[in-house]
Amino acid sequence: MYIIMLGPPGSGKGTQGKILAAELGLAHLSTGDLFRAILADESHPLYPEVQVVKEGKLVSDDVVNRVVESGLKDPKYAQGVLFDGYPRTAAQAEALDGILKGMGKSLTAVIDLDVTREILLKRLLGRRVCGDCKKILHVKQGHAECPECGGPVIQRDDDNEETITKRFEEYREKTAPLQAFYQKSDAAYVSLMINDEASPEEVNDRIKAKMVEAGLR
Repeated sequence: MYIIMLGPPGSGKGTQGKILAAELGLAHLSTGDLFRAILADESHPLYPEVQVVKEGKLVSDDVVNRVVESGLKDPKYAQGVLFDGYPRTAAQAEALDGILKGMGKSLTAVIDLDVTREILLKRLLGRRVCGDCKKILHVKQGHAECPECGGPVIQRDDDNEETITKRFEEYREKTAPLQAFYQKSDAAYVSLMINDEASPEEVNDRIKAKMVEAGLR
């Protein structure tokens, strides 16, 4: 199976992607992890291409697609993949179709976590992170120190209402063409509206129920 997770920042797609990948026996592919692996290997043929990441600049669709295509050659992705953070544009979606076709594969499903702005604000305004190990926490947990490493628990500078709203609107604008692309594709399109403060376990149960409805499980 080859599955894509969609969802705005704070939707929990990273958490749900890892849970679902483990349950389905799929490899969890994060473009961030692929970039970090390349940056740690100066002999990698794409090493010069991804240096812009260090400068905080955006990476072109072409480079992102080549990074994913290169990453998929790793044997650990041979039995299926859950894509997290890719594709982000319709152009990347078209490229992924071509990459999978070249492998003799095709996309199985798209899982779209449609979280309301109100819930995203509650989640992200209350989000805290360990300054050392980067573990994600929430203010309602009441931790003054990280429960795993004892590091300081801090709030990210960009977790404020103005920035969150801007990121939400930007996501909606950029992702609409991607959603339209996949709604017309042969892959199963599973959309889950989240308008309450459900736990990760509850959201996972809802995703699985939707997948059963779509004949995916």
